Amino acid sequence: STAAQVTNVSGRGVGMDVVRRNVDALRGKIEIQSVPGRGTTFMIKLPLTLAILDGLMLRAAGERFVLPTFAVRESLRPKPEQIHSIQGRPHMIQVRNTLLPLASLAELVGFAETPGNPWDRVAVVIEDDGRRIALLVDELLGKQEVVIKSLGGTFARVRGVAGGAILGDGRVGLILDAAGLTGLVCQ
Repeated sequence: STAAQVTNVSGRGVGMDVVRRNVDALRGKIEIQSVPGRGTTFMIKLPLTLAILDGLMLRAAGERFVLPTFAVRESLRPKPEQIHSIQGRPHMIQVRNTLLPLASLAELVGFAETPGNPWDRVAVVIEDDGRRIALLVDELLGKQEVVIKSLGGTFARVRGVAGGAILGDGRVGLILDAAGLTGLVCQ
């Protein structure tokens, strides 16, 4: 302990014990290196499988995206009568007697909108923290497990994007963040 005065609760190591139990539960490992007078280094190693995500592969604006399957509620090809427009632009979709905000995935992440009618595309209903929105995408490509990769500091603050994944053909697909996307639409 580094406490100047030892009491009944100081220096018991309870905090590190909790960390160790949680790391062990994840099948990880903690390495400790200590140099007297200089300090201690704690290295926590977790298995790579923790960074694997089940995702729904989507295509929008010619790019591929990965949407975590736990955020997906349903997907549908909307009918014209389900789409409600404001000033000529689709903004709401009626799904099971509920109006949901409708947004183009391409526009949300900064790509040019795919021309065409919303009913010629696919609406993917996602949910985060009780908020639901529908995203318009060009195509559903299937389900795939992907390894999450960080995009670095440059993209760390991009809302709606959680990371990247190297796909089977070597190209990078952006992993979408449901919380960020719903936040962008439901401001």
